[in-house]
Amino acid sequence: MPLTGTFSENVNKFNQIFEKCADITKLDVELNYLDNAKGRIYFVNEAVNSVTIRKVMWGLTDVEEIDTIEGVLQAVLSGNAVLLLEDKNERFTVVNNINKGNANSEDRAESENKLPCIAFKIRGVGYPEISISEAKDEQVMRGSNEGFNVSYKTNEVLVRKRIRSADLKIEEMQLGERTDTGVAILYMEGIVRKEVLNEVKKRLHTFTIDGFMDSGVVEQLTDGAQWSPFPQYMTTTRPDRTAQFLLDGHVAILVDNSPVALILPVNMGVFMKAADDYYERWGIVTFERIIRYIAMFFSVSLPALYISVINFHPEILPDNLIHVFIEARRDIPYPVFVEVLVMEIAFELIREAGIRVPGAMGNAIGVVGGLIVGSAAVEASLASPIIVIIVALTAMCSFTIPNTEFSTALRIIKYFLMVLAQIYGIFGYISGILLIMLHLSGLKSYGFPYLGPVAAAEINENEDMKDFIVRMPYRYLKKRPVFAREKNRTKLKLKN
Repeated sequence: MPLTGTFSENVNKFNQIFEKCADITKLDVELNYLDNAKGRIYFVNEAVNSVTIRKVMWGLTDVEEIDTIEGVLQAVLSGNAVLLLEDKNERFTVVNNINKGNANSEDRAESENKLPCIAFKIRGVGYPEISISEAKDEQVMRGSNEGFNVSYKTNEVLVRKRIRSADLKIEEMQLGERTDTGVAILYMEGIVRKEVLNEVKKRLHTFTIDGFMDSGVVEQLTDGAQWSPFPQYMTTTRPDRTAQFLLDGHVAILVDNSPVALILPVNMGVFMKAADDYYERWGIVTFERIIRYIAMFFSVSLPALYISVINFHPEILPDNLIHVFIEARRDIPYPVFVEVLVMEIAFELIREAGIRVPGAMGNAIGVVGGLIVGSAAVEASLASPIIVIIVALTAMCSFTIPNTEFSTALRIIKYFLMVLAQIYGIFGYISGILLIMLHLSGLKSYGFPYLGPVAAAEINENEDMKDFIVRMPYRYLKKRPVFAREKNRTKLKLKN
């Protein structure tokens, strides 16, 4: 709605609106201007020419002229100050046109009213927020310890601090009819693919919602595979990692009141990379990635393999190992599948309790609870020591995966493989692995295959394979991943 009408009418209108808010009872208006000779600000009671005010305001930072009622409301409710003025200059122009006979009927009607109204938004301190703190969810041995906070404006500055380029573009929008939550889209112009950027904007406008309090809601509403347990977005709380993703052609989404940034598009290889993989030497990173991929396999497969071997194929084990398993299960009153399932659920409960309990007590519950439950179950003949070892190894393997959402998806699939192994043995286990691979091969993240860079590696001339399991020395990582625009993938040039 345009900011039309007289000055007093607009002031009364805003007062009526803000009286409905619990924390705003009156709209105060103060007029001021800057004395250029003395460099001081004077407060005056009479109206000041709007031209003078405009010159003063445009000389200040974070000042924007507003021409709609909705803009004024949004500015005030976002913690900014709004300066309302009687536009004496506009009235003078109208009167001159009338005297010269150049005014139409609308101008004549305008002249009979009081002075028109204009508004300026002056950036304030905004809402109270948590100061910049350490990124606790993504610990690194080397690199910055700064983490995002709940203000997306602050998070934008943290990214801009690392990419001091005019090519870094930030587009803001408001989502949520009642919450009017700020959402920012960050990308590097010239590097990002236009089709990916357009698809992001399209998905953000495909829903209307009352409001949301975290970026997780945006992630679910724009997810291209709603029924898949595997995430379609990379999540991070680190500004340095977000900046690196932007330089590689990804798009980042920041949501106000959420410290978690959404990164897209992604593939499975992205989820297996840690924040400091590019800060360490290539040999160390390669060894750590090999460990992660082995851990990913065992976090899904170890319980199902144990069930299938003990129930259907014990002959593949050495005789001494078979006797150990038989002796360990001598007094267990229920089948192997029930034993593994009970212990897995018990460890999931301990993990969940450790997350929900605040402070250092949560970590203590995770360690002490696991030891107590495991030892007590063995002493009570409710579980064998082998099962405790397998469940503990499976839990540790899942913790080595850098991304929490991807690790959670593997934990869910683990139970699917356990059921197939209980019914069909090794055949069921292998069939389950094939079904998972078929599902992953059909997934796409904004048009890119989920199994990349193994799938369709030739699109980028196999350059992405240099930063997959084996990370080549940094001097050989000269090109951006396949997510970047084809004509601008060179990121490193060595000088002779």
